[in-house]
Amino acid sequence: MAQAVAVKGMRIVAVGSDEDVLEWAGDRTRRIDLRGAFVGPGFRDQHTHLVQMALTGAKAEAYRPVWKPYDEAEAVESRRRNGKRHLEIHARGETPVDAWTRSPVTEQMKNDLLVMQEEVAGQGVSTVVEAGLRDLGALEALFELAREGRLKVRFLVRVAWGCMEEAARMGLRTGVGDEWVKVLGVKLYSDGWLGPRTSALSRPYTDDPYGFPRRGVLFLAQERADRDVARARELGFNVTTHAIGDRGLRVTLNAYESAGVTPRDRWAVEHVQVAEDDLLERMIRHGVIASIQLSFATTDQRFAGKALGEKRLRYAYRWRDMLRARMPMVGGSDFANEVLDPLWGLQRVVTRTEFDGTPPGGWMPDQRLDVRTALELVTSRAAFASYEERRRGTVTPGKYADLVVLKENPLTMPPERIAAATRLMTITNGKITSEGPVRYPPTA
Repeated sequence: MAQAVAVKGMRIVAVGSDEDVLEWAGDRTRRIDLRGAFVGPGFRDQHTHLVQMALTGAKAEAYRPVWKPYDEAEAVESRRRNGKRHLEIHARGETPVDAWTRSPVTEQMKNDLLVMQEEVAGQGVSTVVEAGLRDLGALEALFELAREGRLKVRFLVRVAWGCMEEAARMGLRTGVGDEWVKVLGVKLYSDGWLGPRTSALSRPYTDDPYGFPRRGVLFLAQERADRDVARARELGFNVTTHAIGDRGLRVTLNAYESAGVTPRDRWAVEHVQVAEDDLLERMIRHGVIASIQLSFATTDQRFAGKALGEKRLRYAYRWRDMLRARMPMVGGSDFANEVLDPLWGLQRVVTRTEFDGTPPGGWMPDQRLDVRTALELVTSRAAFASYEERRRGTVTPGKYADLVVLKENPLTMPPERIAAATRLMTITNGKITSEGPVRYPPTA
């Protein structure tokens, strides 16, 4: 195991013993004794809505994780509201990513983005993917902040489908940008969510708590899905699509196949929560990446069994099965639907247990991931999903210096304590972006 790492400019230049690495030190070199702390690749989050949150003027506290005991009544009403919203959007013949705008860039907008990034950097995160940005003005603000040298977090942006034509007119497509802000692609939206029973299923839900359509809501009919995906390819945008239910996933994969998707494209599907073997086999065959959310299983344990029934539940939230089958997979949070903190997500995906201990032994415990694999989902595998595996995602000489320093070693500490680990430092593109202890133990 390496003892030291040397950074020069934006890149890692050496990893090895103290003696070998210190040969790179000069008179102006800052030497930091980490006293045995764990150093790993900076965390990456492949699915967030951080920029959209910043556009609301959110304060710093909005980005910090807070754990609250489960409140059934509150959760039911929240799902009902979301389900009604899905039905309203569907009734208009739209999807949730059709609406868009291009606000003028203001100093207030930029300041709100800077407030957000301070909290993100403090949580050990180097790179975030904005999953469906609906305001192109915010993207222009990020580019301005990058030119001004004020960014501490890397932003890879997927524009919402509604923005895509205007983005193309602006000269944007996958890969446009720099080492701080870059266009990753476009996001489409196939179906609803499992909680309000609006994700699109092939067979009716087992229960009916809200009186919504029994097989959920399919925003993208096959004809539109085929047309939208083909247009995205024509304009040069990498594609990802929100698809939670098996019917939504089937329509998405049909459209991908119609557009000639290959592993080289690295297209993705967000969530992939209900998927039988034939759907997974199609994803694997075409190299379609499963973008999963580390905290979803422990959150959704409260209702997934009731919604799907025992037999169908075997094909849900099956992260370990998917990895065993060599499914390309990446992890994220889906902030602000879940907390951003990657340590919270890591503990949940490793234990499959909520912080209040439910259920004892873990929910669907055969689908737990080991810590090393879970870390890869938010580091090296995430870099691959963003075409960056040769430049980022591991602590390797020649790669960009995106690093996180933890007081504890997540590979050896008790898994049920990972969420309470302490971040000591975050480095992105060779720049120290956060220094000092940051810790958010989940307590009620």
